Order: sequence, then C-alpha cells, then structure tokens
Amino acid sequence: MSRAGPTPPPYQRVIATYAVTAIPYAWVEQAEAPRGRIVAPWGGSFFPYSFAALDVRDGGRAEGRFTGYPAFMRSRTLRPARGFLDGFLHHREAADATTTGISPLRLAQDPDALFYTGLALPDAWHLPVPADDDSGEMTLWILADDQASWASVDHTPDGREYAVAQYGPRRLWDEAEAAYRAWEALGRPSRDRAGLSVTADGQQVWLDTPEHGLSALADLPGPRGTGD
Repeated sequence: MSRAGPTPPPYQRVIATYAVTAIPYAWVEQAEAPRGRIVAPWGGSFFPYSFAALDVRDGGRAEGRFTGYPAFMRSRTLRPARGFLDGFLHHREAADATTTGISPLRLAQDPDALFYTGLALPDAWHLPVPADDDSGEMTLWILADDQASWASVDHTPDGREYAVAQYGPRRLWDEAEAAYRAWEALGRPSRDRAGLSVTADGQQVWLDTPEHGLSALADLPGPRGTGD
C-alpha cells in the first residue's frame, strides 16, 4: 500500500508555534506568492509578545505588521538560560550608582514602550518586582541573556528621580533609557504602527512604512529632562 508523503511547497500558510527573533527566509521561500501568509510569534528577550503576520509578495519579499499578545516558548536553539534572579546579580557591591528621571513603572506597564524599547535590547529581559509591603514601590531589573550585565531601577510613588544600579560590560539601563527616549521623540507610537519586512538580505522593522526603518532605534535623538 502506498502512502502519500507531505505536501510539497509552496504553502498558502506558514504558521510557527514557537517564538522567533527573526523570520527565517526559508519560510518566505516555502510560502506561495502573492497569496501566502506567514504567522509567527516574534520578538527578542525583552518583548517576545507579538505575532508577526506577513503577506508574501512577488519578488521574494514578505511584509506585514504586529498584533496580539502571544506567549510561546522560544526556539530551542535560541532559548537563553534563565535560572533565578540571584544567579544574575553578581558583584552588586561593584555596581555603578546613578539616577534617572524616567520612572521604571512607566516603562514596565506600557506594552508599546516595552515593544519599542525591546527593539534595542533583543538580548536582555526585564523583570518588575513589586514590594510586598503595599508601599507601591517597585524594582525593575534588566538582565542580559549572557548573564554578564544587569541593571536595576527603583520606583517610589512620589519620586522624581529614581535610583539606578548597573554592572557589567553593558549599561543596560542606559540602553533602555536611550531607546525609550527615542520612542518618545517619535511621538510614542503604538505597536500597531510598526511593521516587518523580510527579504533574502534579512529582516527590517519599520514605522508606518518600510522606508522608515527602526533598526537603530537607540541611536535616534530623544529629549532629555525629568520623566514625571
């Protein structure tokens, strides 16, 4: 008895059930143009909670926008080790102490801010830890996937300046703040204004149109001053 094998490409739909930091071009090649669609959980460590819904076009290009708030496991080959918070917080006594005018609560509670900030920190993750005494205080931790760098920012309800501690070869809060300021300078766009293009040369995130790339978000100039 003969048995039919898998249907060969091209496919009308390519659907991923794990999160990826980049859409493999092989998926574009396997999707039917111009009617094929790719749907995949997408994002780096900082904000992996978006579906990329891309239409495959003639010429080997896929393009679309972000939607939803999926929570899928990362690809096994790209999944960083997490462990416990204590495993990241080495050399606390050697951390650099500064302050910031941005309340970490503003970043931690705004999905749009997290999405755009995450474009600049795809290899670090954030962990908000509220105080357990009903004080309204909270510490936002930013932790590098390689466990070599970390940062913390302490929120107090009546604060105007917030204590920052940073350790390691990277200054993770400085990177996050630069990206946040850049997002503010763009007018605080919502995530649904962002899109993704995938070609044989790689992927590019853009704002409103593919001509307005966001690959260097952290390098954009942003206003300075106090946050609240």
